[in-house]
Amino acid sequence: MKVKINQELKDVDGKAIQAGAKPRLLLQDVCINALLTPNQKDEEKQKWDKYELYKKVRDAKAEVELLAEEISLIKKSIAIVNPPLIMGQAWEMLENK
Repeated sequence: MKVKINQELKDVDGKAIQAGAKPRLLLQDVCINALLTPNQKDEEKQKWDKYELYKKVRDAKAEVELLAEEISLIKKSIAIVNPPLIMGQAWEMLENK
C-alpha cells in the first residue's frame, strides 16, 4: 500500500507540531523515531527488520510503498514510544484514513 509519508501531525488545537528545529512533525519523523527507539523485547531479527524498514522510510520523498506486515511493525513501534495524540494520527495516516 502507498502511504503519504510527508503528512504533518497536528496538536490538539489543529496547529502543526514542531519537531525540535523542524517547523513541523511529519509522519516520516514519527516512523523513523519509533523504528530506531530501542526496545528490550526486540530480538536480533526484529532489530534487523526495523533497520531495513527505517532505510525504506528514510529514503522516501512523498510516498512509500509498504507491505501490510511493515505497516503493522511500524504501528506497534509507534504505540510503544508515543502518546495517544501522535499514535492515533500516525495510525490513521498509515491506514490512509
